[in-house]
Amino acid sequence: MPPTDPAAGDDFSIRIRTFGGVLLIQLDGPLSGTPVDIVRMYLMRTLVTQPLPALVVDLAGVTALEEAGREVLRSATGQAREAGGRLVVTGVPPLLGTAGEAGLDLLPTMGDGLTALGAPQER
Repeated sequence: MPPTDPAAGDDFSIRIRTFGGVLLIQLDGPLSGTPVDIVRMYLMRTLVTQPLPALVVDLAGVTALEEAGREVLRSATGQAREAGGRLVVTGVPPLLGTAGEAGLDLLPTMGDGLTALGAPQER
């Protein structure tokens, strides 16, 4: 799905980039309804195809977050750990709150997440 203007309202976009062996997934818009399914499918496919997954999921642009979206992030974090890798959630919006923090590996910024996973410094 190509990036869209986050100011365009309820549009959802996902931007995917790689930094060395680290995959960065930037989400913008509401993580509810169909976008939850899109993110779930992408994360699950990525986790089964990478031998040692190293992912950063940046939520800085997320405008709404359903419980289903939280569960997708928790599940993917657990699967990455089981595979010997790591999934870090960054840019956590106030929407996540303390209830959503259990089971997640949280860091404040996308840069913090990339650094923690050993991504090359050039971004």
